[in-house]
Amino acid sequence: AFCSWHFGRRSKALAPVSAMIGLQPGKLLASSDIQNMASPWLCRAVTGNCKHGYQTASGSSDTCSLVARSDVVEDDALLPQQQQQQQQQQQEATEFSGDDGCPSTSLVSATTGEGAWQHHRQRLLVLGGTLLVVLALSTLAVVACLTTSVARISNVDPSLRLSASGDKNYFAVDGIQDAFSIIFRHSGEEDQDPGEKIVAREDEHKSQAKQRLQVPHHGLKGPPMSPKVGPSAPIEPISGPPASVSSASKPPASIQPTTGPPATPAPSSTLPAKPRASQCNVTTPIPQFPSGLRSWKLSPSWRVACERKKEKKGWYPFERNWCWVAMKDECHANLKKHMSWTTIQDHAANKGNTVPVSSSPFFPLESPEVCDRPHKGVSTTWSRKDWKQSYKWAKENVKFYVLNLPTDVERWAKISGRLKTLHVEAKRVLGVDMRVKGTLEKAKAEGWVPYDFNFNASQKNANSRRQHMGNILGTLGCASAHFKAQAQAIEDSGPLAVVFEDDSWPEHDFIPRLWSLVTAELPCDWEVTALMSRCPYGKCVSDHLVRVQPDGNEPAWRCHQGVNWGMHGVLYRIETLKQVQRKWKAAVFNEETPHCMDVDVALASISDKVSYYAVPAVQKPGFLVEQNLGSSRWNINVGSVKSN
Repeated sequence: AFCSWHFGRRSKALAPVSAMIGLQPGKLLASSDIQNMASPWLCRAVTGNCKHGYQTASGSSDTCSLVARSDVVEDDALLPQQQQQQQQQQQEATEFSGDDGCPSTSLVSATTGEGAWQHHRQRLLVLGGTLLVVLALSTLAVVACLTTSVARISNVDPSLRLSASGDKNYFAVDGIQDAFSIIFRHSGEEDQDPGEKIVAREDEHKSQAKQRLQVPHHGLKGPPMSPKVGPSAPIEPISGPPASVSSASKPPASIQPTTGPPATPAPSSTLPAKPRASQCNVTTPIPQFPSGLRSWKLSPSWRVACERKKEKKGWYPFERNWCWVAMKDECHANLKKHMSWTTIQDHAANKGNTVPVSSSPFFPLESPEVCDRPHKGVSTTWSRKDWKQSYKWAKENVKFYVLNLPTDVERWAKISGRLKTLHVEAKRVLGVDMRVKGTLEKAKAEGWVPYDFNFNASQKNANSRRQHMGNILGTLGCASAHFKAQAQAIEDSGPLAVVFEDDSWPEHDFIPRLWSLVTAELPCDWEVTALMSRCPYGKCVSDHLVRVQPDGNEPAWRCHQGVNWGMHGVLYRIETLKQVQRKWKAAVFNEETPHCMDVDVALASISDKVSYYAVPAVQKPGFLVEQNLGSSRWNINVGSVKSN
């Protein structure tokens, strides 16, 4: 840069720099002056430009000593006065040079003019204007961000105030009952089932769950806060289950908890000693799950709001999460509809019974995108080879049983006729009717019911306000019948057993579905698998399987009741069934927890001790459906109450 100062128009752009470091037009500076005033990077810049008139005395870029070259070609446009001044300066510089024409002291001359200053001023104006534009845009962005934040804060209903205790986690709930109906009700939306249309939005809801609002949003306006609907994921037909699990059908490597204590593997005391490819997928890793029970984390204000809704209906609150109870009630009211949990929560919120999905989504089935979808139950395109192989596998590995009361001849005719159509041979196991005198004593003698079980004590607890169950005589008979069918399967000693209830209706491709489920999806730690589970709770581990877990939202005195309903078709692993029965019966026949007398509820409550899997009933049509024949258990319970 210094080299160009000596030459007319070449120096105009750098004139301000020369003035800044103290150079005046025509003033000569020695190297010591340059070293005092110029920074090292400026000195190094000089070296590269010496072709314009200067070169270093020592040839090093670390010194600021410069020499004037005598062979510089002067600018043709220099004025005569400037040329004369240049010649005079070159002569003075020659007096200080050595034998090689390179002086030991650098001489620098700087010239300037009005044009250089004007040129530089234009550049400063452009630069200044650019900076002003950038600053203005940044200011607008900050203002917009602050405005959005203020708008969100201002939307919180003023009726929610900090309590007198000053605790920021608790809020006064004055007037919350009147506002509660406004929280969830939305105008202008039809009551539609978006169960098959919310695939694209559910991941977004999951991320929103990590940023839950601590204060419920009262006084919502405009359209409903339910998730947008979108098209279902495309369903590609499969030519049949592979010999080994492919990358498309292979379940996740393991179930890793997102939060909480370290993952704990399933109990190993009942695991089969030698896994067989005909009984499980030997390549599928055994799932893991957190040691603690998972539950819905809600703010106190939400829980109080839901509790007050139930108080109006006369429900006794205790320590239950009534927002979760309302969500389950919606599932129980739609048992035969194939609705995902997100759809169920959305419907319950629209009725004003629970928290909206947009505020605090809850996923009873973790990883819902894996199996909590209706289209997962669509039938596969099976090849002729698949049909032959699946029936051969079933004949060699599975025995089939049907539970049916002696008096329900019509039911037996329907289910047996259906199984014959599917070329399935099934053994009839007579149900247990506790209305018949002496049946309980016989059940104890056969080992279906523990000898020391006190039914009267259990019935007394069931009638209490806390349990609120009513008569459980039919429930006792149902539990006894299932343990009777299991005993028959153990006696027949087949590798696997499927027990149907007499109101079940297996799908036309039930056998290929079962073969594919066992050999391609089930991990080798499985002990019991429900082929249709309603309101399931746990985690999806493959396209058709849930690893069941106890419901941490419900207390143990209620047997964590209300999820994983259904014993319409259950697959058992015979080699571990006796060990499972010991744990299962201990839960079912506990007089202090009469809700556990429902065998499906009891099994789900011990799913942290038993390797229990299930096919979610949301899948349509799935493995089987329930006929509209009514519940024998329920009819006996209600009939017993009327007779008393």
